[in-house]
Amino acid sequence: MQLLFDEDYRILESSGLSFEEDTQKRYLILRNFPLKEGLYIFKGDPIETLEVLLKIPSNYNTSGGNMFWTFPKISRSNGKPIPAYGGSPINHNRKVYDRWSRHWRGLSWKSKVDNIRKILGRVEWALKNPDANR
Repeated sequence: MQLLFDEDYRILESSGLSFEEDTQKRYLILRNFPLKEGLYIFKGDPIETLEVLLKIPSNYNTSGGNMFWTFPKISRSNGKPIPAYGGSPINHNRKVYDRWSRHWRGLSWKSKVDNIRKILGRVEWALKNPDANR
């Protein structure tokens, strides 16, 4: 059983992101999600991409979800903490994904109109703006 709709897979394939699914757990893992240059470090070194784990609810096209998880464990290069990051990690395939708790305004998701493009945009926005919340 697919997690997403056919249109979503076409969007993912054209995005340049590699991805995998765990349909039993309803996880979508994006392998090479780009980061804003110079914003994050991993073990003291700049990091350019990371993995993003999304839980895809069965009704995702009506709700859109509000959290995502990333691997590896990153820090901000300026030393400031990342708000609402960490806690409730997900262990998947011998990796620990750290949670980004972001709660989007309810009206920002158009039920049965928005798709994976909107979710990718939300993740990209949150990673570029770690201090902000929508």
